[in-house]
Amino acid sequence: MAHDDRRAIVRAYDRIAGEYLDRFGAPPPGTGDQEFITRSLALMGAGPVLDVGCGPGLLARQATEAGCRAIGADLTPAMLAQALKHAPEARFVTADARALPLRNAACTGVVACYVAHHFPRPQAGPAFAEMRRVLLPGGRLVLTAHLGDGDQWHGDEPDQVRITLYRRPELARLVRQAGFDIELFRWRNLAADEFQAEHGFLRARAS
Repeated sequence: MAHDDRRAIVRAYDRIAGEYLDRFGAPPPGTGDQEFITRSLALMGAGPVLDVGCGPGLLARQATEAGCRAIGADLTPAMLAQALKHAPEARFVTADARALPLRNAACTGVVACYVAHHFPRPQAGPAFAEMRRVLLPGGRLVLTAHLGDGDQWHGDEPDQVRITLYRRPELARLVRQAGFDIELFRWRNLAADEFQAEHGFLRARAS
């Protein structure tokens, strides 16, 4: 591709890794976001639970606190350095969601929080199929995602990052085609100071 999305993503997140948790880590109170994650982690047993696009390790830490073994995967070295500080009991690997360094059926759960918007449309199906590959049958996939339509560009060259927004039916179709049965799919409008898009919350079971 003419624009190297992965390198731009790494550069963009490297710059904000140290402040990411303070700026974006805590879900807005009163939205039910944290309750959704907590209930979903409780369904994943002892793990391993894979946090795809783990950033500074917030979800990996929550998984270990819930009694799960946790693995975090991220492209960005500075984010992984933060994750090691915030979730020392988890394991972390440098990896792309579209090529996970795990064997088939290695995990009881996969969590991907606000990662799907970094998948250009031709790559979204393969990314969800890769998440299905590493899950045991019956394992849970948990997605939180920005919903919408079309692509947006954020930042300045050479570090512009493409954001791809998926409509509700489109995201549900991609997840089903990857081999999942959707158990829950809800959405809400944005809260103050959030990214300007509807927020979606999806939990599905590997068929």
